[in-house]
Amino acid sequence: MVSVVVLATGSSCASPGTPAPQTPSQSQSPATASTPAAHSTAEPHVMVIVEENRGYTATLGSCSADPYFCSLAAGYASLTSWYAISHPSAPNYLALDSGSTQGIASDCTPDGGGCGPFQSSDLGSELSAAGIPWLAYMEGMPSACDRVGGAGEYAEKHNPFLYFSADRGPGCATHLVPYPGAQAMVATLDSSRPPAFVWITPNLVHDMHDGSVAEGDAWLRANLPNVLSSSWFADHGTVVITMDENDAESSGSCCGSAAGGRVPMIVISANARGRGAIATTGDHYSTLRTIEEVFGLHLLGNAASAGGDLSAMFG
Repeated sequence: MVSVVVLATGSSCASPGTPAPQTPSQSQSPATASTPAAHSTAEPHVMVIVEENRGYTATLGSCSADPYFCSLAAGYASLTSWYAISHPSAPNYLALDSGSTQGIASDCTPDGGGCGPFQSSDLGSELSAAGIPWLAYMEGMPSACDRVGGAGEYAEKHNPFLYFSADRGPGCATHLVPYPGAQAMVATLDSSRPPAFVWITPNLVHDMHDGSVAEGDAWLRANLPNVLSSSWFADHGTVVITMDENDAESSGSCCGSAAGGRVPMIVISANARGRGAIATTGDHYSTLRTIEEVFGLHLLGNAASAGGDLSAMFG
């Protein structure tokens, strides 16, 4: 199985294909993981972690506030020309999950926000239909499958699966669950029946939305090493870290069709180790395409025509 963790950050305005600013150098100490012994299933494990808003320049472009995140970029693969789709948050989460913004141009939610749920397919419903076990961890979510627009540091607009009727039906409480902390999560990953796909949305402080870049970096440092030292990751695992949008860049003429701005995109796997900065251009649709290809799923919406296939870098 492949594991993908996605975190994205913003940067100064650049159109797709334009060379990106300097990325963390290979001379930095990479936060590479030890590789524990593990049985091989030759199946993918994918984990996606999505961060919020700060953009490339504020994170990987400077590295003053996020040394751990930057060490991951230097030690594995960092896609320096990766783009969000739109502003604000919700359309980008929908794009990552379904290959479409579903016509949404605001942060409306299905519960109290006046949009959805949608009848179309998304990654969650595809995985379920294919019998592929998956979990979406939502930090701060009051209870499993909680249909609340927001509560404390939890925001439903950062939970794309609740926008789709198929994910809200039977089985919802087994797929959409509160984040239990790194130790409990890794116990699930290394269990006899692990999820093949894992999504993690940190809370509004830890994803940098309300918190600082340094707070987001501290959360990664506290939670990611346990994943990278797990047998789940060692068994064909890949972690991709990206961000929903770059709120330092406005939509419109800034970035062509990628109107959400340039965001960080890090791929962590055995095949990505040591690759450093890579100029391949892609966006959230490209991320979805890669995940669907790895699992042998139908390409949804704009994922079918997206460039930037990263499957060769997966574990």
